[in-house]
Amino acid sequence: MAGHGQRFSTGGTQTRFASTISRLLNGATPKELAPNQSETDFYKALFSLDADKVFLQTTFKGIQKEILVGKLKKPLNGLFANGLALARDTTLPELTVSHLLDTLCLLFKYVLEKNLSGWEVMEVFAGGVSHSDAFFMGFVDLFADSLNDDSRPSAVRHQTLQLGLVFMCGISQLSPGAYFLRRDVFHALATFIKSHDTQQFTFEALLFLAILCDFHKVDAARSNLYLVHVKDSDDQELMKNICWAANFALQTSVKTYQDISDDEPTQSFGSSFGQFLSSMRPDKALSSVPAKQPKEMFKNQPIEATVILLPIYEFIYSNSLFVSETLKSLSDPDTQSHLLLTILSLSSYVLTHASSTSQPRSLAYANLALHTLLTFAENDAVLTVFCRPCKQYIRLCRQREPDLPTPVRTGRAPICALLDCCILWLRHNLHLKLEVQMYTTCIYVLHRTIYYLIKVHERLVYHWRELWAGLLGLLHFLATKLNTLVGTGGIESLVVETINLLNLCLSKADVFLPAPKDVHEFAYELVRSSSDIQSQAPILKQLEMPRASNKRNSLKNQPADVLMKLVSFTQFYQMKITEAKAKTAGSALRVIAAEIEANGLHGIGESMEPEPLANRESMLGFSRYACMDGLALMP
Repeated sequence: MAGHGQRFSTGGTQTRFASTISRLLNGATPKELAPNQSETDFYKALFSLDADKVFLQTTFKGIQKEILVGKLKKPLNGLFANGLALARDTTLPELTVSHLLDTLCLLFKYVLEKNLSGWEVMEVFAGGVSHSDAFFMGFVDLFADSLNDDSRPSAVRHQTLQLGLVFMCGISQLSPGAYFLRRDVFHALATFIKSHDTQQFTFEALLFLAILCDFHKVDAARSNLYLVHVKDSDDQELMKNICWAANFALQTSVKTYQDISDDEPTQSFGSSFGQFLSSMRPDKALSSVPAKQPKEMFKNQPIEATVILLPIYEFIYSNSLFVSETLKSLSDPDTQSHLLLTILSLSSYVLTHASSTSQPRSLAYANLALHTLLTFAENDAVLTVFCRPCKQYIRLCRQREPDLPTPVRTGRAPICALLDCCILWLRHNLHLKLEVQMYTTCIYVLHRTIYYLIKVHERLVYHWRELWAGLLGLLHFLATKLNTLVGTGGIESLVVETINLLNLCLSKADVFLPAPKDVHEFAYELVRSSSDIQSQAPILKQLEMPRASNKRNSLKNQPADVLMKLVSFTQFYQMKITEAKAKTAGSALRVIAAEIEANGLHGIGESMEPEPLANRESMLGFSRYACMDGLALMP
């Protein structure tokens, strides 16, 4: 590790750039290095040189942050101050400015990797807190003015954007990032995205906007002007470019999964029989089933470009016009690929592999995917379009067993893919270190989606048994593994929401299920899992929360009452099966079907549960990974 007396090599076969930087870091002044030049001309000559990335990376890798704030503070101040001053000079040759911005970008990146505090950033970059306003506002002005200036070369504007992105991703949530809240650069970003010369760089501009929106989101939600812009924007050209760039990046992410393992569905007797067996045993349709491919193959997924889902989530969540414009093209037969359908496809892969390698990054992306699906489910306009048959094929993940049933290639409503994504999460992420909040979010998605189907009386043709297997498999897991789970925080809420969802489905089964046989099969699945349903009672009692902290207090019935309703339902039909002396699954199903056809579903009232409350705070931790992946994408 570098010590305080470290000197940087200036000999050997170093490039002129490396030799000059080394001498500056060793304490030499510009006047000593170039006595016949002014300081401005010295730095102009230095920054006109090709940046030696390997040298900078190697040099800064061995430097402790104490040295940055101490011995190297003055030379770094000189590099940063003169670099920004020269970057504003529109008379410099394009090549010089390009080399200058390359150098600043690398210096920003390697300095900010040192985990500096906010005040240390001000010391190293600006020379101290007293100089920080002038330095950082000068940087923000340079950024905005460059992006706004169509007369500047597109490559220079692009490099300036990258410099800003490196800064904000490196700063993350530190206080110097707030300087970008002092001057509104939204319109500069919009101009950049819509400009013919720079629209190819929309991905980076959109990512930069997302980082700004996410800056101190809880503390500054009301004062963050970028969140306001995202909510209020009505620029359709901007939205069109955003959708194109995001769709391209997310399609690339999906293809990367598929390149690792080709999971194009092919129907065969073996796969069909396997699906049949898994549907018969919901408690076996869990993440303990071996994957088709070694899980290590997916440990670095999704690719960094998937970070573009963050700004899309923000737009879908808050901007109704963006949603409306995005939905318009979904019914266009000439549309080859659609952003919302790409998100469904991507989500299936992210959710399938989320916890297979216990990578926090993969789980963070799964959380983002679930919340994006929740924005779909909470938007009636989206669900209305999703209920219509779609000519485009939505390819979903089939890389872990048990597979989803092989879907039809055309004419399937996208809402089916939305439900499938939830099934994949339910199936493949049951581990002793249970992601309770994410499972609860998944239940919210299902609850809101089915609530909508009931509200509009949509009888959806769907493989409902797969969903019942996933939900009841979750209850089985909780009933049998509760005492061995790593932490039980939030499990009561998960149980309550799952029970409420099953109760809603049962109460309105004849409204959203397409045929009587689907109602009969649902009742049968509940009866078959009666012991797991009954086992939720001691769980609720063991983990009971104070009533004042329960967000579902507005429910007409308390959780225990709802649970007893389900228990009573299963006991009634178990009694009928016993009385009929049914010995096989088929005969038991026939007994249940005959009873329902004769007398309706037992003990079902006309109540309509209110929609569940979603917890958006669980999204806040994603900023760390957004910044990390943003930096990884920079040159």
